[in-house]
Amino acid sequence: MRSLIGVSIAILVIISGWFLSYRHVDNHAENFIESLNLLERKIEAEEWDMVMEKYSEMKAQWHQIRHRWAIIIDHHEIDNIDLALARTRKYVQEKDKPLSLGEIEVLKQLFQIVKESEAVTLTNIL
Repeated sequence: MRSLIGVSIAILVIISGWFLSYRHVDNHAENFIESLNLLERKIEAEEWDMVMEKYSEMKAQWHQIRHRWAIIIDHHEIDNIDLALARTRKYVQEKDKPLSLGEIEVLKQLFQIVKESEAVTLTNIL
C-alpha cells in the first residue's frame, strides 16, 4: 500500500511539473508571437527605426527566456529560433521587406511548434 501511495505522489508531481512548464512555455511563446505580429505590422508600414527598436527588445527578451527554455524543451528548437532571429536581424538591417516578413512567419511557426510540442496531449504522452 505504501508503494502505491508513493507512486501516486510521484505521478502527481510529474504531471504537475509538466503543466507548470507548459504554462510557462505557452505564455512566453504567445508573447513572442504577439511581438512578431507587431514587428510584422511595422515592417509592412516600413517603419524601419521602430522595427529595429522592437526587434532589439524582443531579442533581449528571448535572451532571458532562452536559458530557462533550455531546461524544458528540445535544444534543436531553440537553435532554430536563434538562427531565424539572426536572419531576421540581418534582413531588417538591410531593410529587405519581403525577406523580413518571410522570416517573421518562420519565427511565428517555430514558436507555435514549441507550444504544440510541449502541450499536454495524448500524442505527446505516448
